[in-house]
Amino acid sequence: MSTQAEPAGRSGSEIAARVPDALPAPPVREPAPARIGRWREWVGSLAGRITLIVLLGVLVAQSIPLAFYIYDHTIGRNALVADSIAQRVISVVGFYEAAPAPARRDVLRAVSTPFFSVTIRPNPPPVPPPAQDGLIAELSSRLAPLGDRRVGIWLIQTSFGPGTLVSVPLTPGGPPGQYMVFEVRPEPTDTTAPWRQGFFLAFTALVFVGALWAALRTAAPLSRFAEAADRFGTDVYAPPLPEGGSGEVRRATRAFNRMQERLRRFVDDRTMMMAAISHDLRTTLTRLRLRTEFIDDDEQRGKAENDLNEMLAMLEATLAFARDEAVAEARKSVDLAALLQSLCDDYADAGKRVMYAGPDRQPIEGRPVALRRAFSNLIENAIRYGGEATVRLTMADATTVVLVEDRGPGIPAGQREQVFAPFFRLETSRSRETGGMGLGLSVARSVVRGHGGDIGFEDREGGGLRVRVTLPLGT
Repeated sequence: MSTQAEPAGRSGSEIAARVPDALPAPPVREPAPARIGRWREWVGSLAGRITLIVLLGVLVAQSIPLAFYIYDHTIGRNALVADSIAQRVISVVGFYEAAPAPARRDVLRAVSTPFFSVTIRPNPPPVPPPAQDGLIAELSSRLAPLGDRRVGIWLIQTSFGPGTLVSVPLTPGGPPGQYMVFEVRPEPTDTTAPWRQGFFLAFTALVFVGALWAALRTAAPLSRFAEAADRFGTDVYAPPLPEGGSGEVRRATRAFNRMQERLRRFVDDRTMMMAAISHDLRTTLTRLRLRTEFIDDDEQRGKAENDLNEMLAMLEATLAFARDEAVAEARKSVDLAALLQSLCDDYADAGKRVMYAGPDRQPIEGRPVALRRAFSNLIENAIRYGGEATVRLTMADATTVVLVEDRGPGIPAGQREQVFAPFFRLETSRSRETGGMGLGLSVARSVVRGHGGDIGFEDREGGGLRVRVTLPLGT
């Protein structure tokens, strides 16, 4: 870090205000609504898939009567209408020609209706021949029993809608030069059809809403199961998941709760074992310390005492690391910006070159004591190996990013994962003043990952090391 030394006692906030390369406080950005992304996520969920399956089943089931309906109103309707018209035309022509001449007029009056009128004309209707139509083809084939008469068929427009005009020449036995003309008008349709369509649409909508409700209820236990599994990854003492849902989900929930209980007992047993070992080793170390008093050689006595102090420090650090006090700490809202500023102020008051750059407020959900311990370890490492530390707090989407930077020698790329191992130290001496115990980074990673985040190293521009810590807002 290209910074100047500041006098001891100056607060970290005051120092940060004078740092030329300090980042401005970024605005807290609300995540932009991603409707398409949420829609895709819902479709990919169990509830969305169940809903789509039910809806698809309803549509397939309804497509069968719909296909019959379409057939009846297209090809089937043409055949039905053509058959009805042909039978009536053939019957009327037969009755008319078989009836005595005085009675033929009565036959025409008897068979004529407002929708099926029959007239006798000297010439065929002056209607141009229409283009070939399905109804005309069906009607022509059904009028074949009339023989080789030149039957004319036209589609016309009547006051009731599209109609049909049929012209049949009378036989040579009848009056010469006469044509029997049939004008078929459409009868009024069933006025309840729109109501049936509305009922079908309402029924489909009701089925969809019911399927959505059932799917959400079915998928809810699985959603809770996923949330519990994610929560368990960061909190081994999370409460057990209530059993509910289908039989398979209840069995999976019981297995999950049993696994969680076994892991919790394992952690507790490990902590109790370490506490017992610590107690026994403390007793042994106390006896050894007493025996060192009987060593006459001052130099050897001093070396022995140093070794005992080192062993006791390692023992205490090991016990603290195994106990993992942060796990049992309750989660609550934490102002991460205030926490970091407080740490920087404490180190600055102690005469260390520590600076903070970032917003004045950044709330997250977490364990304040554990977070303070983790960031304190990172800042202390930066001071120990780089002589100074700059702490920057920024936002990236829905993630909080904390950067701890120094101008030290850095960490070789091949050892950046290895340094997180407990008791691993790049500095090979056993002096606590220069190398520490080798647990600081292990504790920091355990805390950060316990909050659902991660920690890693980067090379800083101009030399030095940058530690990047990412934490979700809702940790």
